[in-house]
Amino acid sequence: MSKGRLSRLIGTAAALAIAAIAMSGHPVQAQSLTKVRILMPVTQVDEAYAPFLVAQEMGYFKAEGLDVDVVPIAGSKQALIQVAAGNGEVATVSPAELMVGQQPPNNMQVQLFYDVYYKCIWSISVLPDSPIKSVAELKGKKIGVANMGSAGVTFGKAFLAKVGLKIPEDAQYLPIGVGGQGATAMRTGAVAAAVYWDAMVTKMELAGFKLRPLPVDPIILSLPDISLGARTDYIAKNPKVIAGVGRALAKGYVFNQANPEAAVRITWKRLPESKPANVPEAKALSSAIAVNQARMKIWSSADTGGKFGAFVPKDFQAVETFAKEFNLLDAKAKVDMDRIYTQKFVPDFNKFDQAAIVAQAKAWK
Repeated sequence: MSKGRLSRLIGTAAALAIAAIAMSGHPVQAQSLTKVRILMPVTQVDEAYAPFLVAQEMGYFKAEGLDVDVVPIAGSKQALIQVAAGNGEVATVSPAELMVGQQPPNNMQVQLFYDVYYKCIWSISVLPDSPIKSVAELKGKKIGVANMGSAGVTFGKAFLAKVGLKIPEDAQYLPIGVGGQGATAMRTGAVAAAVYWDAMVTKMELAGFKLRPLPVDPIILSLPDISLGARTDYIAKNPKVIAGVGRALAKGYVFNQANPEAAVRITWKRLPESKPANVPEAKALSSAIAVNQARMKIWSSADTGGKFGAFVPKDFQAVETFAKEFNLLDAKAKVDMDRIYTQKFVPDFNKFDQAAIVAQAKAWK
């Protein structure tokens, strides 16, 4: 083989390798990575949060120059407190909790930059054979929550307030954990009802523990739930990090929707404890995909024009109204939406080849 032909072959091979690396989302050249901790609102991350794990596994964060750790935290309220204190760079934050946190004397300097959940994920449920048919009938009862740092505490108060009940005057919260621990608390009558998020309800039902949701105000169910947020000084100093986190997550979501099974298996690979134990593979997979897709339904909104991470102003105005109506905020409290969220980075989040990510997902083995 001539030297000229060998050089051409090597050049072609190198070009193909570079193209393959670019498609995978991995950086072509080695670079120092910026460490980012994303604080999650649950104690155990699972397939409901698969886009975060996909972005790790497929190198989408690394392509942005980021070394990301997904850190479980006991609830979005705690995630907000920790990121405000500087114990994490990014957190999953409830808009209602942030509106409260920005009021005096706390004056939390945190701002949302990527909208994740466009609908509420919470419900208040009883056992199927419970005589309780309405939220109003919970007066004088104990109500279970995963923990007191959960956003379920806030939404549970709203469900109750809508029927004229207050915590702790008319009913009391009791932290009961989740899964088997929560099921035991309900079976033994330690609590009459429980406030859980959608994925946990689905997981408990798939494990054979059925729950019956009580009717609640549909306006509350239409409220946006969590967004990604960071300290305002961190956002100002690290715009490329913020843009990169959001773009990588958007890619993770596109991959997830193109191949939900791959997203679930990636979650299990990175977090083996998230895979159901002692369950046949086929059932575990179908159940996990069901949980994943139930959550992915609220990762988008028709009001964003197809833009990943965009905020819907009317939805956040509804959150303010909700917070004041249910006494989470004083009726005279001033909420500055420019402090609550920024749309500045939305164009950056959407600067990628969606078709290439879909093709990558379809080809995943």
